[in-house]
Amino acid sequence: MRRLRVVQILNGLALNSRMGGAERFGVELARHLDPDQIEVIVVGLWEWDAAAEQRWRCQLADEGIRTVVGVPKDDRRPLANFVQSLAHIRSQFTAPVDLLHSQCDFGDVAGLWLRPALGARLLLRTAHNELEWARRPLRRWILVDWLYPFVYDRELGVSQRAVEVLDRRPLARLLRKRAAVLHNAVDTTRFAPLTPAEVAAGRRALGIDPQAPVIGSIGRLTPQKGYRDFLQAAAQVAALHPKARFLLVGDGEENAALRQSAADLQLADRVVFTGARDDVEQLLPLMDLFVSSSLWEGLPTVILEAMLAGVPVVATRVAGTVELIEDLATGRLVPPSDPAELSRAIYQLLDSPPQAQEMAQNAQHFVRAHFDIAAVARRQAQMYWQLVTSHADGLKRK
Repeated sequence: MRRLRVVQILNGLALNSRMGGAERFGVELARHLDPDQIEVIVVGLWEWDAAAEQRWRCQLADEGIRTVVGVPKDDRRPLANFVQSLAHIRSQFTAPVDLLHSQCDFGDVAGLWLRPALGARLLLRTAHNELEWARRPLRRWILVDWLYPFVYDRELGVSQRAVEVLDRRPLARLLRKRAAVLHNAVDTTRFAPLTPAEVAAGRRALGIDPQAPVIGSIGRLTPQKGYRDFLQAAAQVAALHPKARFLLVGDGEENAALRQSAADLQLADRVVFTGARDDVEQLLPLMDLFVSSSLWEGLPTVILEAMLAGVPVVATRVAGTVELIEDLATGRLVPPSDPAELSRAIYQLLDSPPQAQEMAQNAQHFVRAHFDIAAVARRQAQMYWQLVTSHADGLKRK
């Protein structure tokens, strides 16, 4: 039996630098699909950070996975840059593919153009947020609500909530098209516990007293992540725990504004902004608590990572996250955009280490049991083959 040729379309390959959980999931999915059944080609729509991307391109090449990356990202001329990148990607293919699978908003659009250009038989996409094209509602209405139900052969959502949103679209209901859940997942072998000496050394390297309580978060510094609420909560926590330190790992458009907010809240010497980092496995164990202050999510990979690393989690009660955390059992849930409640949950867990650790252990077992990337990859492969077989049978009947 021949192998399927599957293209995974991502925004880019600068994982843990410029990219987020969707890109990490796409790469991990590619790595865990059975190479005897499926030949995966990972496409990055743009080059974002050549140095960061080279590491992953080399690693994937060593594992027998081909990568194709578009031209450098140029925000000064976005449309021309997008078209140029697609043309470059197209030029790297000489043989047709079986499936195109997009893992991002721009990838969904790219898939429409690349499908005929690459001779793809089937087109799939995964919605990584319940609110797609959050800043471009007109695009969401045109593309997600009215075009994609016609042109995509299968749509997936990383959470039950994301699937419910897709299934409510009037055109999807008219066409009787239903999305399927395929959860985000993580490589459960990635995180090994650090020794107390390693934790102390890691904190010192960041300028943090090894004995200080550390409350951290990891993500792109964008409005979606609610980091202004995080900083306001941090100010309230610091009033009760003067030794507490706060760690923000990531970069993004709100970097300068958040640093100014920290200064305005008199937290400049208590908040450590690390910038983009590619060593999440070394940073999470330095935290006593992980906080997700997001305003909306799909199924946040970083929360899965924190749970897997054994770090107690406080998170906002938003779609996707509520499918991971049961309040008071595997973490704490608080309302979004409510710094007071967020701070209250943080210092309650800081003041109750046994309760925090019990939640963290429960969460770790839960992730290992239900969100292992190897199991998700097997389900994805089965879906690919079912779609290809159904498509072939349909052509025969015609």
